[in-house]
Amino acid sequence: MAFLGFDHGTSAIRFALIQDREIGTLLFEIPRETAGAMEKPDLQAMIEKNLGTRLAEIEMACVTYSMGDGISEIMPIENVQNRGVVSVLGAGEKTGAGTKVFDIIKESGCPAVVLPGLHQKSPTDLRMAFFSHQASPEKIGIAYHAYRSGYKNFILSDIGSNTVTMAVTVPKILGAIDACIFAPGTRHGPIDVAAIRKIDDGKTSANDAFSTAGAGNKTDVIALFAAMEISALDVLMKEYNVSDYDILISGTGAENKEIFKSVTNLLRRPAESLGKWAAAIGCAEIAEDISKGQRSIFGINVRI
Repeated sequence: MAFLGFDHGTSAIRFALIQDREIGTLLFEIPRETAGAMEKPDLQAMIEKNLGTRLAEIEMACVTYSMGDGISEIMPIENVQNRGVVSVLGAGEKTGAGTKVFDIIKESGCPAVVLPGLHQKSPTDLRMAFFSHQASPEKIGIAYHAYRSGYKNFILSDIGSNTVTMAVTVPKILGAIDACIFAPGTRHGPIDVAAIRKIDDGKTSANDAFSTAGAGNKTDVIALFAAMEISALDVLMKEYNVSDYDILISGTGAENKEIFKSVTNLLRRPAESLGKWAAAIGCAEIAEDISKGQRSIFGINVRI
């Protein structure tokens, strides 16, 4: 049996295929711009060639799409309206790649579920619902991969184009902080006073301001704010009487030795790297466990 995870990331769409123990897990990615420029039949052919199998022959897939704020349960892909989002407007760049892959999987005959993001209807700490959006769906995939890897209490910071950090005490995600609220990634970040003025003056849109507020190659800035965001969620962990927990870093920032070292130095404690593939692998692991009968993922109901 094979289980597919799909990570709709900012810079690339990543796939993980969990197969039997002898073959292991297959990983590959397609840049979003490349996938967005392809016709759907050609894109499907590329995906199936890399997977080494037809999508219809996969036991189950777990799909992420954009912010996932239109659903609060894990649902069969055929029952999800508007691909599981309230709106495609705002909060990110649009290439059409994720839309095409979502539709390809939906139309392929592959049994698939769609993972929601964390938002005001999610089973996190009620105070975190002050913000309309906490984390996009693939962050749940990363957390699940951490759980499947043996971690039980942890603060996870996914550092890349965005920086999103979440606090987890299995079996519950306590809450998360998105890039538009606090720590910038390389591309995206919070809208500050200067950006607000540009928006008010009609010089830019809110989405463009968010999409260009990242720190670029300033690794010291990225590391500083990521470490501060991790420290902020330490307060939430202590609210749940959790003082013994692991710090995990994922995304391209986890593979950047300078960022990883700087974060650990600033925190004055060690961290573990999950790499950039954790989201896709975690989604494949969710698909595997749902196919075996699991009906709750971090308190999120599975409705199939």
